Amino acid sequence: MSADNNNTEATTARREIDPVFKEAVVYNFGQLNLPIQTEVEVSRLPRTMDVLVVLNNAAEIKVVRTETAFSYARLYNQIELKGESDPLTLWGYRLVLGRANLYLGDNKISAEEMTITIVSARRPVQVLEHCPNDVRWKEVDTGHYVNTDLLPVHLFVCDELAIEPKNYLLLLFAASEEKSRLFLEQIVGKDNWLYINYALRLRPKLTMEILEMAEKSDVYQRRIDELTEVMTPYLDKEKFLKQMTPEERIRGLRPEELLRGLQPEDILRLLDAETLEKLKQLINDQKKK
Repeated sequence: MSADNNNTEATTARREIDPVFKEAVVYNFGQLNLPIQTEVEVSRLPRTMDVLVVLNNAAEIKVVRTETAFSYARLYNQIELKGESDPLTLWGYRLVLGRANLYLGDNKISAEEMTITIVSARRPVQVLEHCPNDVRWKEVDTGHYVNTDLLPVHLFVCDELAIEPKNYLLLLFAASEEKSRLFLEQIVGKDNWLYINYALRLRPKLTMEILEMAEKSDVYQRRIDELTEVMTPYLDKEKFLKQMTPEERIRGLRPEELLRGLQPEDILRLLDAETLEKLKQLINDQKKK
């Protein structure tokens, strides 16, 4: 596969995962009554931080340290995501540091007041193991590493994290199907619908499989139907559909629903072979009536 194709796939994957990451982080900190910023522009360069959490006092810092996985929080906290298709490299690591330093310089902030967190879906072997002259790490907990600089960089490897509530936000983005499956089994078993809904957007097939195995797929469908019934009268459907991409329109729809509202070329381009076969069968059944 060419480098251009690799870059295109990584960009597409990031467009899918980034909104969920930011939404989940915003929700988690919102539950603690701590507003955060996303896509924070630094300097006049075309570089943005994924998330910036600015805490105003010692009480807010204490809440974050005790209620989240970020037990090392300071006043200013930069959080960056490196997803399954966007692995952390040494050069990417340098760019993360660069954004932090631009922010410190622009806002005249001491390095002692800031932390950097990188959430990596899979283990970044190059950065952790093969660049000792550039960055040195120590493991402070399972799947949690930190460098030894004055401006600390904390690295969470989602595939290695323990499956416990403080890590749920990060486990959503694990690259390993085995880790994702164990995580999903736990949240489905606990009826944690907040994280189930996030997981359905990130790993729809695997999540539905776990829901079906737990005999909870009907519960999920009832929840969706109830939500749709409540929201439908308030939606400007035509405007809503215009704002959605073809991918967003078809996500989660049944084959018979896909036959309405999309151009045929959109369907053929976007659907997997299994769903296409179901659509063909549905069309044939309709022709026989």
